[in-house]
Amino acid sequence: MVIKKSLFYVSIALAVALSLFFASAAKAIDFVAPPFKDLNYTGSYSSQSVADPITIEAGKSREVIVKIKNTGKATWYNTGANYVSLYTANPGYRKSVFASSNWISSGQVAKISATAKPGQIAEIKITLTAPSKTGDYREDYYLAAENKTWIKSSYFFLKIKVIPSTGGFNANNSTATTTQETTGNSTEGVNDQAQEVSAEYQANLVAFSARKVSARGGDIINFKVRYRNDGTIGWNNYLWQEAGSSHKDVNSDRVILADQSWISEKKIFEKTEAVAPGGVMEISYAFRAPAEQGEYTARFQLTANSHTLDGGTLELPVIVTADAPVGYTPAIFTNNTARALIIEPKIRVGLYKVEKPVNFQSPYNYQIWAGEILKGVLPANELAEIKYSDGLYTFTAASLSFTVRDLVRFVSEEANAYFFLVNYERYVSWKGSKNFNAYRGTMEFKYSNNSAAPWVVNELPLDTYVAGIAETSNGAAMEYIKALLVAARSYAYYHMNNGTPADQRTFDVVATTADQLYLGYNSEVLMPRVVQAERATFGEMVTYQGTPVITPYFGHSDGRTRIWSQVWGGADKPWLVSVECKYDVGESMFGHGVGMSAQDAAYRADKDAWTYDQLLKHYYTGVQVERIY
Repeated sequence: MVIKKSLFYVSIALAVALSLFFASAAKAIDFVAPPFKDLNYTGSYSSQSVADPITIEAGKSREVIVKIKNTGKATWYNTGANYVSLYTANPGYRKSVFASSNWISSGQVAKISATAKPGQIAEIKITLTAPSKTGDYREDYYLAAENKTWIKSSYFFLKIKVIPSTGGFNANNSTATTTQETTGNSTEGVNDQAQEVSAEYQANLVAFSARKVSARGGDIINFKVRYRNDGTIGWNNYLWQEAGSSHKDVNSDRVILADQSWISEKKIFEKTEAVAPGGVMEISYAFRAPAEQGEYTARFQLTANSHTLDGGTLELPVIVTADAPVGYTPAIFTNNTARALIIEPKIRVGLYKVEKPVNFQSPYNYQIWAGEILKGVLPANELAEIKYSDGLYTFTAASLSFTVRDLVRFVSEEANAYFFLVNYERYVSWKGSKNFNAYRGTMEFKYSNNSAAPWVVNELPLDTYVAGIAETSNGAAMEYIKALLVAARSYAYYHMNNGTPADQRTFDVVATTADQLYLGYNSEVLMPRVVQAERATFGEMVTYQGTPVITPYFGHSDGRTRIWSQVWGGADKPWLVSVECKYDVGESMFGHGVGMSAQDAAYRADKDAWTYDQLLKHYYTGVQVERIY
């Protein structure tokens, strides 16, 4: 492009004004826009064919079609001296790590597909080729009319998640194939209509104060967001709330951002105000930087008419440069409960009973322990085999081999580490073609006397387990997903603390619907809204008279749930009484019928705007929803 690179940036003040008043695709208020030499050229982001985050395996490519509306007076052409094309931005002309062979250059993506007159939509086909380094990325773009001008308000960005290539981690031979059981908690078979994201409640984040913030621990950060109602129904009220912020390197421990100006530890700002479809609303608020030095993600969520809005989440990187001053006191709210929080427990999940050697591989280093003895470190990406015979465990890898009588554990010191069970195939028909053979946390290879065979056991923090539960779809109503995960967390916690003593059992729960369908890391990748719901409800459980209780759930009823003794005999449980399921009327019973009907709950969240705590208190009588850790 003929426009000089030195002219790409303008003042910060101009950037703030542009992002606040001309935003269409989501942008940071501190984004510095390029100079606009011809205001007959303006655009507005419309949509993209693949929702953020766009998941791509390392080294592989994926095509995304982005639509931009021509809101100016000049026609956009894809040929000639002033053809319109897409450039990298922030900074401009930068060499993109996602540049593909069909890009015009490493900083110029592609021309628009066809001529777009004023008022028409232009399409740009973007081929993204992922780098080898996995992680979360963001790519910024701007349209330009060649040799003429940057196109005002045409800026947008794509969030991209690069995951490990499955090519190097999947073997043809399989030690086991998991089939789905229907004897425990299961929501398979729930009406698909109740599992889709509603077009009625859509939000578009069009402007916000910064892409990331840095502050000292405990400092007050003033922030501003602007959303557009992209749904088909007007908002009569809205709530802005914290939604499960987290530490970059620690999966456990909820991060507290509350400022004294908030309504409560989670609720920030609420207002009764009409926002018609297409209308824009703005929220100014303050939050506090976490007290300890480190890197964090602050998460905030917009709710309107009691519906958690699709697209209404802001994830903001926060860098805390130093610990809070000595004597710093977090915000205190009088409505906080007096319950003393426990340390997040770890759950042991029986993945499968082993009949053949297990092949282990991870993009992270893993310590290898035999009982209490550290045998060595398995380097990242090195393949290891573990097998059991006649009381002996044999570990074999290129850098380490041994035979012992103690169980073998694979332990990573990195909180976000995950591993692949290379020769294990686990497919679920209603989840597509994904092989769910990747898991976070620790792997243990242990012989079980009860099974007379070794098991692969996954040990991990309870909430990390909850994030990998796959009892719903990614498109379900968010309040329903939250309710389901709180019930799942309560169910798991109950089994961790009841029944056979922990030191006499191999694991707490199994990974199938005999307990709960747990699919691990690949489920997190496939269903990011489930992970969002897990973070938003971190540590919360259903309690009866102050004690966490068992909370079964199932697909759908015939109009009413069942009491405990009707299905499993024994003494009834006072929180599990028969309740109405109005959206199940006319259906046949699918599942055991005790506790929460997934279909009825999904419809109540979507059609009746029930919040997750309302749902839980309907299906589990006389309970509270409390944070336990």
